[in-house]
Amino acid sequence: MGIRKKQAAGILCALLLAAGIAGTGLGAVKGEGNAAPEAPVTEAAGSSAQGQDTAQSSERVPEAPAAGLPASKNTPQELEALATMEKAAENDRLSLYVNKETAEIAVQEKQNDYIWFSNPAGRSEDPKASPLYQSELSAQVLLTYYNEKGQINAFNSYDDSVAKKQFKVTPQDMGIRVDYHMGNVAQSFANIPKAISQERFEKEILERIPDADQREDVKFKFRLDAKKQVYEVRKLQDYVAEELSAVLDAAGYTAEDAAQDNKENGVGEAAASEEAEFTVPVVYSLDGGNLVVTVPAKELKSSKSYPIASLQILKFFGAADTGKKGYIFVPDGSGALIHLNNQKLNAEPYSLPVYGNDGTFDVKERIQTNEASRLPVFGLKQNDHALLGIIEDGEAGASISADISGRNDSYNTVSSKFQVTAMDYYTLSSGTKTSAVPMFQSGRYQGSLQIRYAFLSGSSADYTGMATAYRSYLADKFQLKKLDASTPAPFVLELVGAFRKSKSILGIPYEATESLTTFSEAEGILGQLKEAGVASIDLRLVGWFNGGIRHASPSDISVSGVLGGRKGFLKLADYAQKNGVSLFPDAAFVEKYKGSSGTATLLDRSKAAVYAYNPVTYAKDTSRFSHYILSPHQLPKQVEGFLKDYAKLGVPGLSLRDLGREVNSDFDPGHPVSRQDSLLTSVKEMELLRHGTGPLMVDGGNAYSLPYAGIVVNAPTRSSRLNITDEEIPFYQIALHGYVDLAGAPYNMDALQNPRLSMLKSLETGSMVYYQWFASDASKVKDTDYNGMYALNYRDWFEEAVRLYQEAGPILSKVRDQAITGHSLVAPGVVRTTYQNGVSITINYNDTAAAVDGLQLQPQSYHVGGE
Repeated sequence: MGIRKKQAAGILCALLLAAGIAGTGLGAVKGEGNAAPEAPVTEAAGSSAQGQDTAQSSERVPEAPAAGLPASKNTPQELEALATMEKAAENDRLSLYVNKETAEIAVQEKQNDYIWFSNPAGRSEDPKASPLYQSELSAQVLLTYYNEKGQINAFNSYDDSVAKKQFKVTPQDMGIRVDYHMGNVAQSFANIPKAISQERFEKEILERIPDADQREDVKFKFRLDAKKQVYEVRKLQDYVAEELSAVLDAAGYTAEDAAQDNKENGVGEAAASEEAEFTVPVVYSLDGGNLVVTVPAKELKSSKSYPIASLQILKFFGAADTGKKGYIFVPDGSGALIHLNNQKLNAEPYSLPVYGNDGTFDVKERIQTNEASRLPVFGLKQNDHALLGIIEDGEAGASISADISGRNDSYNTVSSKFQVTAMDYYTLSSGTKTSAVPMFQSGRYQGSLQIRYAFLSGSSADYTGMATAYRSYLADKFQLKKLDASTPAPFVLELVGAFRKSKSILGIPYEATESLTTFSEAEGILGQLKEAGVASIDLRLVGWFNGGIRHASPSDISVSGVLGGRKGFLKLADYAQKNGVSLFPDAAFVEKYKGSSGTATLLDRSKAAVYAYNPVTYAKDTSRFSHYILSPHQLPKQVEGFLKDYAKLGVPGLSLRDLGREVNSDFDPGHPVSRQDSLLTSVKEMELLRHGTGPLMVDGGNAYSLPYAGIVVNAPTRSSRLNITDEEIPFYQIALHGYVDLAGAPYNMDALQNPRLSMLKSLETGSMVYYQWFASDASKVKDTDYNGMYALNYRDWFEEAVRLYQEAGPILSKVRDQAITGHSLVAPGVVRTTYQNGVSITINYNDTAAAVDGLQLQPQSYHVGGE
């Protein structure tokens, strides 16, 4: 037995003894390693003192407390797999292992010895997986690419790199780097001539090979063109070319000879046709209790004719087999769970983009509108262990993929998939004939594609623990602070000001600006709320300038005269300041409602225009224009102009309609912008807006906007309820509550269509009471583009809103600055949320009474405990 095998056997025996399962039939290692040999350490592990945490980062996910953690429950098969690996790096929390023959990695938690594998240890015995999926189970990277027709093809790092020995493992600081070369990577054997005359072939090569069989073998590797009397080399596999090169070298035939023969026979350097070949580097490193996986995007290499479409990284990391219990967490809307092995094989696998759809992709039909994934996270719980994945770079081009066991293999998986190059078809027409030409994205993102994995155990290994870990990550990364405990929970009010309405004079159509709520009326509504006992109000003022709701460019501000003009606006702002009302005038920076100049470009070179969709045919309705999408290149100029004018008003506070909910690319070939680069531009401009205007109200609340948000409205409170999911959870609120004020949809515009249920949802999630109103009669919006706002007259909702706020407000105020520490479904239709200060709220959403834990809950009611 070789040294490495002895070491592996020793490690396995030691691991089995530690886990209390030695002597379980692994007789191949019995008797080996009684002296517990030292584990092999690579250069990466030896670069720092063993047990010392040398990697410093302010963005680590803090580990769960060690108390009460379970011992390792890895299977003998998994322990045997670990024994074939070498330790590549370690710190005081984790150890990183690598198998240099297969490129697999494993991470072991030191506090409980549990091991996470990049690929399932028992995959070779999976009865469900076909040979193709067996290969995928062994891969760490799944790559798709386009051919010249725009068709998608697929490679995996096992079949197309590892099995061909076309990969390299090198040590890195606190980790390793694996370079995968995928495809038929052509190696250079300079002394093999592409073409050689028959005379020279026989004289300079064949006559110098003494062995007859070898001569015949070499001769077979060339094809004779009898007319030209020239031998041409056949297409050879790399290992065959390597053997031929060695034979020619022994015969004294050199690279100089080959170059001369190629030149004499008219063969250039680029005679070979281009094939699909790719290089994908993956770096694994330890950072405290986290594993960080990075793909340096600028180092990705591909054949010019075969651009990379997507990369799926570590699809099977932590994959749970059919014997495990738990769930997959996906960030669909507020969050959703997919129970392991839920047998929903008729449902589509889960796949949704982070931050919703890119608006610069032309969607001809929209059959279903899903909730946006506001947070770039995912997780998996198996038994009493869990992992949390955080996409911390390249997230705007990523999607989350998840699936259950039984479809293609016997494993439940969740991972991130990154789009590298986008593609769409440009239609060419000539008479009655049309053809589609693929158009590929240029100017792809040059940063990193990076995922951070945190590991949870025991009581922390659930979705609340995942959200807690993510909250700690965000607070650490963005320096988030707890909310002020002395400030009561606000009543969030959105008032709609002016809008454009089509009119005509003598049959000549024109657009007029009409008022829905003047500044004076807004002040009156605020006064009525104050008189009714609503002490704290956050006011979002929509449609206050440049023509109203769908306003012209915000780079030049003109306060709407029909609402009271500049004087009326400043009077309202003064009233708000003196009466404790936080004012947030609303502005759109990404959605461009007037004029197409500065608009982003689609892949087919057309302007990025957004239209409504027909609810019956699902097709784009080009007669119902919504807006253009501003190019990220134009955003800084627009923000600069806005801030210059806004400063003259001297009003603190601003509501961002779209910067915190939309991220879009620009495929203009002259100055392309990737979606991730667009995100970075938005972040920079939000920082300027926060500095220039003070507190920001953010609509939607994508993760990158959170450092600048004082309050998030229209935060997700439900999931898309896809068929593959089993439960809906408030992961978004668990992660953020206590640090950012949150409000879901306005109660009178909520999909629940029942303000009472909306209030119960507020109590469950710690979200603020939120209404959208205007002062005018509802008939004013009839037969306009704003038909959907017909039921927003404030008089219809005022008493109910005050009553619900007076009921929920005191409870929300008690927990406003408190983190959520527990959330669970305690009975069908009954949930319980527990806050950091011990307050618990049990909510019965059912239409019938429910009895849980000694509580008698009436229909659509709640109980507050722990006070």
